[in-house]
Amino acid sequence: MSRSCTRAAAIAVAAAATIALGTTAAFADNSVAQQITAGTRTSSVASLTLSPVGYSHVVQNVAGTLALTVDDSTGSNAGWNVTLQSSPLVWAAGTGGALSGLNIPASAFAITSAAEPVMTAGQIIDGTGGPHVPTAAPLGTLDSARKTVQAAPAFGNGTYTQALGVNLTIPAYSAAGTYTALLTTTISAGP
Repeated sequence: MSRSCTRAAAIAVAAAATIALGTTAAFADNSVAQQITAGTRTSSVASLTLSPVGYSHVVQNVAGTLALTVDDSTGSNAGWNVTLQSSPLVWAAGTGGALSGLNIPASAFAITSAAEPVMTAGQIIDGTGGPHVPTAAPLGTLDSARKTVQAAPAFGNGTYTQALGVNLTIPAYSAAGTYTALLTTTISAGP
């Protein structure tokens, strides 16, 4: 028998043995796992100092712009909404030697305009899903919470800013001094 016939016979015997034993090539079950942990959902407004005014016997109005920042890094795709509210503006002694002064009520501080949000990082703004200014305009006094911006589920995964025009109506005869309010932003899941 020739050498090539011997090899062919050996291969045929090995193949027959493999088929007879039902042996197949073994492959290991391998996998890769990756966990993504949820971040946070935050909102904040930058401090604002309105232009100073002089003492007056008549009502005065002072306008300014608040800068709101919203970030959703939760990875939840739940959507969100942000509200803003002000406390009364509390009087504290300042220049001019006033001995006392009355607080300015939160109802004297109002949102006068709400710009569409601008994306600074993350998901692009969608014309329908947002983030966007709510249909029920956020304009009005800040003695109660006002929704200024929202995103529908599956939208708003990123960081966004919004410019809010505000106006403070200063009552006549307001004492000289510094008036300070606490602004509270609240971000909640869902539109």
